[in-house]
Amino acid sequence: MDAEKQDWKKKALDFFKINFSKKNNLWRLLWFFVGCSICLIPSLACNLLIRNGSWFPSHIEYNPGIAFGNLENNPAAIYAIQSIICVIIACLILFTNKWYYTILLSLAFCGGFFNIIDRATQYLSPIPNTNWQPDYVLDYINTLWFFDTISNVPDICILTGIIGFAVLYITMLIIQLVKDKKQEDIKKTTACPN
Repeated sequence: MDAEKQDWKKKALDFFKINFSKKNNLWRLLWFFVGCSICLIPSLACNLLIRNGSWFPSHIEYNPGIAFGNLENNPAAIYAIQSIICVIIACLILFTNKWYYTILLSLAFCGGFFNIIDRATQYLSPIPNTNWQPDYVLDYINTLWFFDTISNVPDICILTGIIGFAVLYITMLIIQLVKDKKQEDIKKTTACPN
């Protein structure tokens, strides 16, 4: 029993030494900033252009809900759900050591975080001459051809990050399983020749 505990402690210590080394943390931080830049720069640009009246897209919609208009009448639940999801994604970012996972998760994290900030700061800069509503995000990209909804850049980043992460993770898992199966077959054929 003590040997099992020691083995578990050694594995945990090795895991943290490898994943949280200075080098890995710096790379993770770099890729996090790359993912955040991909999301935040266009999100800020679109919101600022709309708010100062420089750009009026064909569709502007005030979305008081999340994920296709759900929970419209419960802003406290929206803030709580978005915050919890952002914390979960941040923890995933901390424990991943692949740059492509970090970028995809950063897209989702920054999209969610931007929507929280956008929703919370609507009081500071309402759009003039519009039907202003509190606790909403501004949707301005017509995605009727795909989801039958109006969206915004952070929403697209969230979907891209989460779907991309899931597809890539499942693909890498399948590839690893195939490699393991091939190695197992090689071991079997070399262990007992016919």
